[in-house]
Amino acid sequence: MWPAARSDPLPQRFSSAFHQRLRELGHVEGKTYVTEERFTDGDSQRFGELARELVQAKVAVIVAPTVNGAIAARRATATIPIVMLFAGNPVDAGLIVSLARPGGNVTGTSNLPLGGKHVDLMREILPRIARLAVLVNPNNVGTGMFIASMSDAARSVGIDVAMVEVTRAEEFSKAFASIREMRPDWLYVAGDSMLGSHRDLWIEFGKQARLPVSSDAAETVRRGGLISYGARLSDHFVLGAAYVDKILKGARPGDLPVEQPTRYELFVNLRTAKLLGLTLPQSVLLRADEVVR
Repeated sequence: MWPAARSDPLPQRFSSAFHQRLRELGHVEGKTYVTEERFTDGDSQRFGELARELVQAKVAVIVAPTVNGAIAARRATATIPIVMLFAGNPVDAGLIVSLARPGGNVTGTSNLPLGGKHVDLMREILPRIARLAVLVNPNNVGTGMFIASMSDAARSVGIDVAMVEVTRAEEFSKAFASIREMRPDWLYVAGDSMLGSHRDLWIEFGKQARLPVSSDAAETVRRGGLISYGARLSDHFVLGAAYVDKILKGARPGDLPVEQPTRYELFVNLRTAKLLGLTLPQSVLLRADEVVR
């Protein structure tokens, strides 16, 4: 179940990594397994409908990127194995009992709360930062731990943090007006399928408002945001394929520990930095995995 549109290039890219790993593990698409794909088109409310469709199709495994997708799948079935991918805070979301022994029919990969690392990068690039705006979808239960870690880290060094909530596309204009009024020094956009499906909208807002914009997704930088830092998303799909392989060979999801990718990427956009009148420190540029010039 993809939290995006069929035309979005990201599902295609991550699907390639997923199927490549399955081939390496001895599976042949169309012969030993077939794939049923569903797309939310950026509307997380559709996860429930799509999950029920897959359950009715009697699939062997459901692969659910994002915590909201995994929750919808879990509500639809307590018996079909579910492999969640980059699921934020799956324990508090009620998906698993613990990372080491998930229990039930859900396992997969989760994200570490890297809020403190993002705050460090902001201060390295903009030492004078005093006020941070965070755009967040409150309906995404997986973002709570991350937002808490970012807020704690920011406030510990004297940075004011203001949460701006958006639950659907119609609320962006009001959110942008609120952000302009609070006059922040930086805008961070929390990971969420709905927010991500409107990435160009908030990146363009950042340019118009002359605000540095960052997130955990590399696509933010590739489309004009200033920086991104997070786990390599394709690694989640590679790990996900290994879970599917084990489950198809008879393993129980509840016995398979939840994993977290170990490779993290820093992307920066020099064109955007120039537009904002910022000079990125050499210390940041030297650590960057990709620099958009």
